[in-house]
Amino acid sequence: MYKNKDLLAERGFLVPGARWRQQIEAVLDVKGRHKHPEGDSVTGAWDRLVAEVDEWDGTALISVELLAPAGPETVDRVAKSFRGVTPEIVLSLRDINRQIPSMWQELIQNGADWTWPEFVSAVNKSRPGTRERRHSRPGRRFWSEQDMVAIARRWGQAGPLHLVTVPPPGSPATLLLERFGAAMGFDPDGMKSPPPKNTSLGAATVEVLRELNAELDRRGLAFPAAMGLRKHTLGKRLMPALTADDPRIGLQAPRWTQSFTRDQAAELRGLDATIHGDLDDLTPVDVRGIDPRKVTDKQVRDAAVASHAALRTDLNKKLADPTIPGEIDPGEGRKATARAVSALADLVEWSVRREELVRT
Repeated sequence: MYKNKDLLAERGFLVPGARWRQQIEAVLDVKGRHKHPEGDSVTGAWDRLVAEVDEWDGTALISVELLAPAGPETVDRVAKSFRGVTPEIVLSLRDINRQIPSMWQELIQNGADWTWPEFVSAVNKSRPGTRERRHSRPGRRFWSEQDMVAIARRWGQAGPLHLVTVPPPGSPATLLLERFGAAMGFDPDGMKSPPPKNTSLGAATVEVLRELNAELDRRGLAFPAAMGLRKHTLGKRLMPALTADDPRIGLQAPRWTQSFTRDQAAELRGLDATIHGDLDDLTPVDVRGIDPRKVTDKQVRDAAVASHAALRTDLNKKLADPTIPGEIDPGEGRKATARAVSALADLVEWSVRREELVRT
């Protein structure tokens, strides 16, 4: 949307905020937060965004996934924020099996250190509608953002509801944008798609990030400490370039996902909502790739060494500081993997402490 901001404006469609970060800050504000995880104040950000929308004579889009798990009070505030306008709600839905590895990876990039078996088991045991539902922290986190029916019902109280289904693998690349455009009321013709910024990481690389999170926790640097460095610099920018030979995370659709999806689709059909696409698109499909439990220590060590080298080079380019921790020679085996991860943590901790010294 931001890549095509000017084109959309010509067509009467506003993407408010000079950049998406301003929408994120606004949503944090409306949810009652005072600061962005990186420390910046967000107070007043929602009112500023609303004012920009109110001045626009046409349709505007506020799109931040942090709104999905918002509670009734936030939903009510959003619904009543805009002058003389009832907002329309657009909820995008994707099959639940593709969401499991996707969200695990995203949570790791946001500081979690849950193992793959721990996460998959928690998702299963915490799923809605289970008689013996067992709540757990990773399970609660997953379903707060992935229980399609609960989210649709809650946000359906704010205004007319649109459900956009993400097409299955192999569909035309433009189909999702066409469906989203139909829901929002804009013509996607001529829109340019920028290179993706949220590319998947390889299974070994995700494990490096997970172990890095655990190591930083032990050092008293729990997330969001160094959020910009480990999420945006490592997770989003440097690590994707290192994963050409690192197999992606795969998951055969567990049996429970089939019946769960049928139940959710039936309830979604019963809602007062406009469907863009087909709820059959939610049928779980296997995710091609490797089971993260089969990743070897050597693969993790190699990924950690490569990440260490990439981050050190990046810090040198930015800072040209001779005190940056040096190269490593980790050797072989599990202990070598731990040493490589520890060396990567040294770089992150060095950067955090340096920033603290600069501020003071």
